[in-house]
Amino acid sequence: MRRWPHAFVMGPFNSWGFDAGIANEMTLNQDGQWTYNFMAAWPAFLQVNLWGINPDGKPDQTFVYGDVDGDSILDRLPPSSLASNTINITDGPLAPYLSWQIVINDGSRRFILLPRGSRRLQMAMMALLASVPLITAVIAVVVFKRSFYQVKFNTEGTKSTGAMLPLVPVKRWLSKRGRVEDLETLNVEAFSLNPLTLPTRAFRPPDRRRTVLIATLEYDIADWNIKIKIGGLGVMASLMAKHLGHQDLVWVVPSVGDVDYPKGETAEPVEVTILQQKYTIDVTYHRHNNIEYVILDAPVFRRQTSKEPYPGRMDDLESAIFYSAWNQCIAQVITRFPIDLYHINDYHGALAPIYLLPDVIPCALSLHNAEFQGLWPLRTPQEKEEVCAVYNISESMCTRYVQFGNVFNLLHAGVSYLRIHQKGFGVVGVSNKYSKRSWARYPIFWGLSKIGKLPNPDPSDTAAFDAKKVKDDVVVDREFEDNRAQLKRQAQEWAGLQVDPTADLVVFVGRWSMQKGIDLIADLAPTLLDDFNIQLLCVGPVIDLYGRFAAEKLSHLTKVYPGRVFSKPEFTSLPPFIFRC
Repeated sequence: MRRWPHAFVMGPFNSWGFDAGIANEMTLNQDGQWTYNFMAAWPAFLQVNLWGINPDGKPDQTFVYGDVDGDSILDRLPPSSLASNTINITDGPLAPYLSWQIVINDGSRRFILLPRGSRRLQMAMMALLASVPLITAVIAVVVFKRSFYQVKFNTEGTKSTGAMLPLVPVKRWLSKRGRVEDLETLNVEAFSLNPLTLPTRAFRPPDRRRTVLIATLEYDIADWNIKIKIGGLGVMASLMAKHLGHQDLVWVVPSVGDVDYPKGETAEPVEVTILQQKYTIDVTYHRHNNIEYVILDAPVFRRQTSKEPYPGRMDDLESAIFYSAWNQCIAQVITRFPIDLYHINDYHGALAPIYLLPDVIPCALSLHNAEFQGLWPLRTPQEKEEVCAVYNISESMCTRYVQFGNVFNLLHAGVSYLRIHQKGFGVVGVSNKYSKRSWARYPIFWGLSKIGKLPNPDPSDTAAFDAKKVKDDVVVDREFEDNRAQLKRQAQEWAGLQVDPTADLVVFVGRWSMQKGIDLIADLAPTLLDDFNIQLLCVGPVIDLYGRFAAEKLSHLTKVYPGRVFSKPEFTSLPPFIFRC
């Protein structure tokens, strides 16, 4: 027979009922006895309260039971009593038990303590709770790394290895399946590499040589003696102009402000749209051997110089206008000639094929420096609307081809074009290592199955490689070595350094950017100058903020170490003895 409506256990273990997070209600079993499993730090004491916490948030004081005299029978004292009315549990249960079960007969008010639980089981549970999360975390990390990627310190990036668990085939199957589902939603015509259907486009007859369109900001017009070159892309342009005589080239180049161009064949101007305003770009044709140069002339291009053919920044409105005009011009030039292939170099002209859609043209993308991708922020809808208006493309086209995260990415436009319309085929790096490194490092390429590689040989070296011959033919030029002291002196005089034949001359010539490590040279320079007898000579154009910061450091070092540091952060024509000293 039930005599109590309910019963609650209170004590220091639950702050006398105020800690509602600890369950303290006793259970009435089938034998009519109230039970509660209790474990605490021994000794412990508690009370049995029939009403628990009152509506006013305080423990009830009317029916509170304890054991005043220690006879295992519950006692009830008036609320005004000052005696301590608690059940005192001095010791815990003996091994192998863990806790007490309090059993109360509400008829006789007698209670007993029964040992319950297992210490061994509790220790095993504690050990498992301490070790299982750590073990499973390690297993998860190992499985993930072995299945999806590897972290290695090497010169090429990651390479494929066998997975510990067969997750890679599943991942590839799912990715292929997902890719097919995505492709089914696209226009079927987008996957065919049919020639452009524009009126000026024509099929290439079998007897006609392939015509390739190239568009670069660095170039070499040999018969006009015009050479715009500041880096590796300029070297590539010179080599292509000399060694691609087996095919016809249409080469789009912009005019720069400090070069006078001879008069060529005047052609129909190109009309571009920027911020919903139309602008006219003058066009001149000039043919040299197998190359048809298309020279663009407009104030937006004339702002650049032969020493700085690229806009100084890639994230402002001025540079966006420059590259918008550049890409729109390339797209319109493609419609004027029977182009068989558009060869894209880096990000500068990667947006041009987007303007031709829904017509497609075969493209190849060469990665010379994938670190620079042509980025403009798209943090808000207003920014996206403005950037799209500058580049004269719709926001939907931007989302599908150009946008990567919250950034307008020109290089991603070219990669997306090849991924969607050529199934990812046609992207190559300029060396065996750089293709692997680019694919592993930059997320915009992770939608491609791979990046191809070019051996990047010296076109003038056509003989077969003979390792033995190279080893036997190594000859030290004693005359040159004897003259190196004179060359060093000339370099020191040219740079305004102290003429010291015992000093080691450290020379850096190149782009001042993070990729070239000029910031590391600037950081280490004070230590090297203090610990060694060296002189530092640094020359080259500033490309990014790392280079700008390095220029500030080196400028300060020229004052701290007068006669030992020379810094010129700009494009400079250097005398030959700088490279031979």
